[in-house]
Amino acid sequence: MKKFFWILDAAVVMSFVLIGRDSHGLEAGWSVTLRVAAPFLIALTIGIIGTRAWLKPLDVVTGLGLAATTVVLGLVFRRFIFDADTATTFVILTAGWMTSWMVGWRVVANLIARLLANGKTVSAA
Repeated sequence: MKKFFWILDAAVVMSFVLIGRDSHGLEAGWSVTLRVAAPFLIALTIGIIGTRAWLKPLDVVTGLGLAATTVVLGLVFRRFIFDADTATTFVILTAGWMTSWMVGWRVVANLIARLLANGKTVSAA
């Protein structure tokens, strides 16, 4: 899982886009979906490089860094490069979704790893 952490982070972005697309009644085509997702996927890629996320992909601090980069740069790209709306409610929802899920899956993964490690220690005794 450590090698493929970026897939889960990209899934966070895509789930946000797909739910938003459906709730706003946007066209269901892949071109529309990718146009909405592009600023955030680009920002996520920059975040992965900037935080060197591959070194500690399951670290909660890595998740926080990726969420912050994805939200801030994604919104800037969306507004100024992709010329799309960034209403206050959209900014709040974006920040909440990205942060809770990018950090959340790491918290769960660390919890499972700890539980498995404790289980192995107990059964070996």
